[in-house]
This record gives sequence, structure tokens and C-alpha cells, in this order.
Amino acid sequence: MNEFIYKVNGKDYPVVIIRKRIKNIHYRYSDGIFKVSCNRFISVATIKSGLDKYAEKLIKKGEKPAPIGEDYIYLLGVKISIAESGEISFNDGSKIIYNSKEDLKKKLKKFFLKYLTDRVGYFSSIMNVPLYKVTLREMKTRFGSNSKHTKTLHFSTVLMHYAHATIDSVIVHEIAHILVYDHSKKFYDVVYKYCPNYDIYRKKLIKGDYQ
Repeated sequence: MNEFIYKVNGKDYPVVIIRKRIKNIHYRYSDGIFKVSCNRFISVATIKSGLDKYAEKLIKKGEKPAPIGEDYIYLLGVKISIAESGEISFNDGSKIIYNSKEDLKKKLKKFFLKYLTDRVGYFSSIMNVPLYKVTLREMKTRFGSNSKHTKTLHFSTVLMHYAHATIDSVIVHEIAHILVYDHSKKFYDVVYKYCPNYDIYRKKLIKGDYQ
């Protein structure tokens, strides 16, 4: 048996067993699925016994908070209450006034594109690189990308939900590719020079830790 269903608090979860040449059992949870790595001699009963101990903790750890809810949104790392219409105020005195959730979505994209463009301009200056065009779009597998051919930096809309420093780490990463296109040690030397805590922010991105 390489797959079975395991119940936690009345809800069914698929469990996928991955047999490897390892001594210990490793439990992981993501996207509603438990993945268990173990050797071929480990029984399903033993795996279930481990899930009895760890399943709830793994689910809690593996679930990411939604960046947008019915009455809230994470914007630049801050959880803000929203309604069907209203306004969002910022420390600099600027505001986003919206008359519907769809209107808010459009205005947030416009706001965040300007934010990114300003930050790219700042880091391009201190990193002494040419200023590339900035675009914002939906991305499922990346937070950003660099097109040297068109001299354009593309960023994911999901970034608007993260804190300033986390967003900056992605900006530095993509600008660093102007200097070093691959992911070699030389590339990461540039990244860590301008973002010393890059590892911390990378983990926040992966975990969906918006704050």
C-alpha cells in the first residue's frame, strides 16, 4: 500500500508513502496531503501510529493563512480590515478609496506597481545597475523574474501581501541577476551584500508569513 486515507478531526486526508533507502520516518504535510518517506520495511500501522502523534501539528504548521479574506487583506505585511466599499489610509497620508471589492483589486495593483517601481529605482541606484522596466502580473511558481532581453523585471501580485523587507529581498534577488544571471556563489554574494537576512525572508515567502 503506497496510499491511504487518514482521518483528522473528521476530515479525510490522503497519505502518500514514499519508499526510500533511509532509516528514519519523515512526515510532511502540504496542500492537504501527508507525504511520508520511509524504508520498505516500515508497516502502514507504524506510519499511522506516527500520524496519530504528529498529524494535527503538521496540518497547523503546513497551512498558510489566506492573504485576502471576506473582511480583511494583508497589505505590505499589515492585516487591514476591508468592506464592500471604503478606504485604506497610509502613514504618508495617501489613501486608496474604493467603491467595490473589484475596484479595490484594481487600485491595489496600481498602488503596488508604483511601490515596486520606486523600490527598484532605489536598489538599482545603490547596486549601481541600469534601471529596468517593472511589471506586475499573476505568477503561480515564482515571486519574480528578470528578462535581460527586454530589460524588464516581473513581479508577482502576491508580493503585495508581504512586509516591506520581504518584498525588498525579492527585488534585490531580481536586480542581482542584472549583474550575475545564474544562481552561482557570485550571485548570492551580491544578494547577501544588499540583503544580509535573505534566508529569513526567503523562508517567510515560502511559508506565507506575510508579517
